[in-house]
Amino acid sequence: MHMLVKITANDDGDPTDNPDDWHLVDPSNHQGAAALCTQYFFGDGESAAEFEVKDVKRGGITCQLCLDMVKSFKAVKL
Repeated sequence: MHMLVKITANDDGDPTDNPDDWHLVDPSNHQGAAALCTQYFFGDGESAAEFEVKDVKRGGITCQLCLDMVKSFKAVKL
C-alpha cells in the first residue's frame, strides 16, 4: 500500500494551484511526510497546510508530475 495526499491550501491558507490532485507521499523521505513532486511537507508539526490523506493498494495518483517521476523510477533497471 502507498499513501496519497491532496493539499488544498498552503501554510498561509491560500488555495494551491491544483487542489484536486492526489500526490504520492514520498516513501523515501525520512524527514517527514511530503509530496513526491514538490517535497512539500504536511501534517502535524510540519506545516499548517490543509490536506487529506488516503492509503491505496494501487493507482490513485492524479498529479502528472508525480506520475512522471514514478515512471522515471520504474525505468531504472537494477
